[in-house]
Amino acid sequence: MKRLIIFIMLIFSISAFAEEKIITGNLFGSGLYIQSDEDGKVFNLMVSDLTNELMDLSGQKVRMLCEAEDDNCTPIRYEIAPFLDETNLEPWSIKKIPKYVYGDFIAFNPTVTPDSVMLFWTVLVYKGNKSTQKIWYSERDAFGFWKKGKQMSGSLNNEAPSAIITALPGGNELFVFGSFSDDDEYKHLKKQIESEKTQILKSATSLKDYEDKMQKVMAIYNREIEKIQNKVPLYRSFRENTDWSKPKSIQFPDFYNLYRSEENPSLQVFGGCTLSSSGRVIIYSAKHKDSLGKLDLYVSESDNNGVFSLGKNMGNLINTAFEEMAPFLAADDRTLYFSSQGHKGLSIYVSHRKGENWLDWSPPQEISTNLKGVNFFSIPASGSWAYISKKGKLLMTYLPMDMKPNPVIVIKGQVVDDSDKPLAASIAYESLVNGSKIGSTVSDPSNGNFSLVLPFGENYGYYAEKEGYIPVHGNTDLRKVENKYREIEVKIVLPKIEIGKQITINNLFFQTASYEITKESEAELDRLGEIMTKNKTVNVLIEGHTDNRGDGEANQILSLMRADSVADYLKKKHNILPERLKTIGLGQEKPIVPNTTTENRAKNRRVVFKIIK
Repeated sequence: MKRLIIFIMLIFSISAFAEEKIITGNLFGSGLYIQSDEDGKVFNLMVSDLTNELMDLSGQKVRMLCEAEDDNCTPIRYEIAPFLDETNLEPWSIKKIPKYVYGDFIAFNPTVTPDSVMLFWTVLVYKGNKSTQKIWYSERDAFGFWKKGKQMSGSLNNEAPSAIITALPGGNELFVFGSFSDDDEYKHLKKQIESEKTQILKSATSLKDYEDKMQKVMAIYNREIEKIQNKVPLYRSFRENTDWSKPKSIQFPDFYNLYRSEENPSLQVFGGCTLSSSGRVIIYSAKHKDSLGKLDLYVSESDNNGVFSLGKNMGNLINTAFEEMAPFLAADDRTLYFSSQGHKGLSIYVSHRKGENWLDWSPPQEISTNLKGVNFFSIPASGSWAYISKKGKLLMTYLPMDMKPNPVIVIKGQVVDDSDKPLAASIAYESLVNGSKIGSTVSDPSNGNFSLVLPFGENYGYYAEKEGYIPVHGNTDLRKVENKYREIEVKIVLPKIEIGKQITINNLFFQTASYEITKESEAELDRLGEIMTKNKTVNVLIEGHTDNRGDGEANQILSLMRADSVADYLKKKHNILPERLKTIGLGQEKPIVPNTTTENRAKNRRVVFKIIK
């Protein structure tokens, strides 16, 4: 018993002194040792789940996360050189994704979120002499390592083949390939036919009458069956805490596909698709009546209700008499990569959108002869590495400068309530120049996190909203800034709609030294108008504030006139009763930060929306 107690105490003492450590160096001694590049120290690699694969990597350089104590190191995760933060590498250098991530399965179709926080891929699974496809995923940890992969929940993996087509920023919204409602539709249709048949049996006056009526019913049945078989195999799923929502078909009523499986003619062959960063434009691979080959690329843009129309053929500059498939549109919404058997043989090709027209593209260029045989391609917004698959393995390849997409800005945000608890909210972004909605996403219910990808050249407004809370807005003007990839962190606090709660109206702009509201402000004021229209018992105080430059009395008058302008807009545009709106001008009396910098003075020039009843 004493020996057992001593042994347990020894284990606890070891774990108490062990610490997580990142070691970069070469594996040697059959992968049982690593020598640190930093100080030359040699660590013994303790037995772990990674031992066998590290033995196969002996002699190679790795970056490893481990639990280290003295000279002992228990591996947790690792990456193989070349490393993600390296630059000026040989173009198209290949990097292996560690085996522990995707295991011994045949893996393909890697799809990375634009912000690089999640990686999805498809696994080929055999059941007897039949095969199907399952979706797997991995999350990146705080140190930049991919965690061990997991199969996604049953809501996204059923008996039919499934795959992630596009993961929107943040990984909270997925576009999924599969068949998630067809069985229900078939059952419902069969039930309808049986009911019709029963009615006909009761009402038929003769055998001929019965046959004539059944012929009409079966004609309708066959048309409905064809509709189900022709339905676009694309679905949307949203994160719900630790699981995912049941996939729902995207709205694509006119879609059809003439390319059928030789083994099972009732199954269509869909060549994949990609979505713009906003989720409103889809480029897909299918066979329509005007197709040049077995599979052509088409582009479709959804309307304001999210309904996609039948796509337009991207033309003979892109499409050939062979198969164009697996399109991938980079986060800049201008750089298109796709797989083709035409052009110069099976390889990955790139084309660039010339202007605003989604049908105007540059001649396709083969990105590298090194990637022949590769037919899946995915690039995060940072744009340095592409995720690819070849011969059932997941790999990465380093992009040369001339093959990288244009840089973008990634907004990494969090939505919380005013007690700092995470919220599941809707986040939308729009053009403040013309007021048009560009795209939307949702925040993760478990932590409130979300991401947006914003191409340069636009003045963006973004806002978070949730039922029962005041919507909060922000803006990012990317019209006159350096075109360089970077990430911006934001935190959005949504106050509840209750007395005493307030927000600063962020996307509110006035002409210089004036109380005239600019056009860019209308979208935000309209949302405040909608809040007051929905909540008819809410009364508000609108406070105007200035910085400390200029005359104090003049500033007080200007701040009041700006508050009055906001109230007047809500009265005229949204018919808000005057008694529900009070205004006050506080001038420079209540700064929220010292007026010591240009940035601080901008924060103090504000209009506040406060609930008083």
